[in-house]
Amino acid sequence: MPFTPIHLGIAVPVKAVSEKKFSFLIFAWAQVVMDLQPLVVMLTQLGKVHGWSHTFLAALGLGALTSVSGKFAIEGLAKLLKIGRDGRAVAVPWKVANLSALFGTVSHVLLDALIYPEMTPFWPFSQTNPLYFGIGSYQVILFYLAVGAIGRLAWATRVVIRKLRNRENLSGG
Repeated sequence: MPFTPIHLGIAVPVKAVSEKKFSFLIFAWAQVVMDLQPLVVMLTQLGKVHGWSHTFLAALGLGALTSVSGKFAIEGLAKLLKIGRDGRAVAVPWKVANLSALFGTVSHVLLDALIYPEMTPFWPFSQTNPLYFGIGSYQVILFYLAVGAIGRLAWATRVVIRKLRNRENLSGG
């Protein structure tokens, strides 16, 4: 089903350990972009739900589109809303935008290929799905949720440690 938040779970631990080297917003935007084609198919009943957008080849192109549009959207909205630090505008480095978007689009194909046998992730080189092993969507969703929970714990731990260090630095200890 398009636009499920379940895909976001795998990005949480990545964000927890990489902090400023990964954009969770661009990753999330990549999930939406990947599922636009299935949404159109569901609305029009024309085509294959997990069609061309759910191939690794398309993931590369959609990753590039997501990187550019996500970077400019974040920076533009931050400027419009006057969000920034120390009077400086928010800037998403190209490397961060590219890696976040590509991780989002490629992981989307990989994870969906595990549960949807009709996908052809290696199209045009293969018309089959060698990544499908009959794993149920329930098990994959539990995996996403578990990874997301671990990531949230890591993220919270990092925040607590940073606050403790800041408090220690302010007190001169």
